[in-house]
This record gives sequence, C-alpha cells and structure tokens, in this order.
Amino acid sequence: MSKVSEESRNWWHEETEGIAFTHALDMELLHEEQSKYQKIGIYNHETFGRILTLDDLVQASEADEFMYHEMAVHVPLLGRDWNDVSVLIVGGGDGGILREVLVHDFVSRAVMVEIDERVVELSKEYLNIHGNYDDPRAELIIGDAADYMKNARAIGDKFDLIILDLSEPVGPSSSVFTEEFCEDFSNCITDRGVVLDSDSIFVGKDRAYFLQELCGDKDQNLVSIMQNKHLLPHVSGYRSIVQLYPAAEFGFFLYSRDGHNYSKPVKQHTGRHYNPELHTASFALPTWWRTNLGF
Repeated sequence: MSKVSEESRNWWHEETEGIAFTHALDMELLHEEQSKYQKIGIYNHETFGRILTLDDLVQASEADEFMYHEMAVHVPLLGRDWNDVSVLIVGGGDGGILREVLVHDFVSRAVMVEIDERVVELSKEYLNIHGNYDDPRAELIIGDAADYMKNARAIGDKFDLIILDLSEPVGPSSSVFTEEFCEDFSNCITDRGVVLDSDSIFVGKDRAYFLQELCGDKDQNLVSIMQNKHLLPHVSGYRSIVQLYPAAEFGFFLYSRDGHNYSKPVKQHTGRHYNPELHTASFALPTWWRTNLGF
C-alpha cells in the first residue's frame, strides 16, 4: 500500500487549549458559515463520513453519533418503569437525541429547544441523523434554552426527563453553564424526574478534568455545581466511549430528587450501540472516577 504524502493531507485540528491537547482529522470541507451564534462546519471524512463542528469543535459524525445519542437517551428512559413521559431536550440541533427519544411509545411529549436554527437545517441537509420533527409528540422551539427554562419554571411546566445536549461552554452555550440555569432546571423536573448531563473527561497526572473546565471558566462545571450546591440531592454517573470526542472517555451524569437507581433496564431494547448488558455495565465505574470525580 502506498503511503499518502503529507502534502496531500487536509488536516483539521480540534484544540483543547486548557491542556494543550489536539486531535486531527484529514477531511474535506463541504460547507462553512458563520451563523448568528457560531461558526458551523460540515466536513467529509473518508472513514467517518459527514462530521458537524461548532466553533471548531466536533459535535457529531455519521460514524459514531449513535454511540452518544443511544446511551444518552436509552439509559434514563429504560432504567425506570415509565409511562406517559415528558422529555425536554436542551440543544440537540443535529436531531439525534430527538430521534432516539421518539423510539419509545411511552414518551408522550418531546420538546427540543435549540438556539441556532441553522444547525438544525444543515444537519437535516448533510448529516441524515435528524429526528422526526413531524412526529405529533415533538415540538421544536428555536430559542435560548436559558430563557425557556426560566419561563418554564415561572409557569410550573415540568418534565420527567431533561437532556442537556450541549456544546462546550463557548459561544451560545455559555449562557447555560451557570448556577442560575442549574437552579431553573432543578425546578423543572417532576418528583420522579431526572436530568441527564454529559461531558468528555481527560485524566491528568494529578486529577481528572472535564472538557467544560478546559474550554471555559473552571467555575462553570455543571457537575461540580450540582454536587456542591445540592440543587438536586442525588448525583450519579455512568460512562461510555465516543471515538471522535476528545480523549474518547465520555461521562453521563444523572441529577435527581429521588435517587432512583437507573442501572437496571426494565424494558428490552437493542440499538446499534445500546443493549441491556451494556446499560448495566456502563455503571461499573473505574476507581479513578470515584476518586477524582466524587462518584
């Protein structure tokens, strides 16, 4: 096999400034624009397919998006005996979370609040992973999730599951990485409800770091806010791998009022990534998680 010359490569780099970390992909730019809120890029990689970036950070690829979306949705929805479930998706412009939520017929309402309509439109056009926005259970709202959550709290609108499908705390997402936002969503879940948060995790020689810390203000880490402020008294976590996210090690975090144990699936479902055995296994946490992350 002939070796491809360095000159023929189209290297794109994602940089994590806080720890001087980068990973690179050789890929072709298909579309780029500066929306009202952020820089949006659509690339094509020979192996991984179409890739969505926001402000030069990978959000989703055709190759591995299901790894993230399935684990984010099916663990909280299948880890409890739900019926007539209402779901709020914060962000999620590529549509993958909505797609997986609507798989379950016991979901009666799915509201998705995405600030940037262009992310939704370009994901539909290029990625082919979008959810079914025509499903009668689905409601797409283009707007600021922080404002939506504040208004929902004011009128007493509550959800059984809130999924925080957020980009890193730069650009439009910066408004939700605050204690005020955590207070709002903590008041917008039902008594049986749960909030699902997630982030990439790096292991350093001294401690573990969340990508949220490395991309933004170290005081704007949602996990530490929830652990320290006890806005919802129970914080637990499970883990997975998402190959194109920085470091690949990926954590999911559950914030709840009642402390329900979501580690045992109560309904059967098998996806491209998710299965009942993986569901349970994802709650087996490494020692360094427990030591460094407080789980």
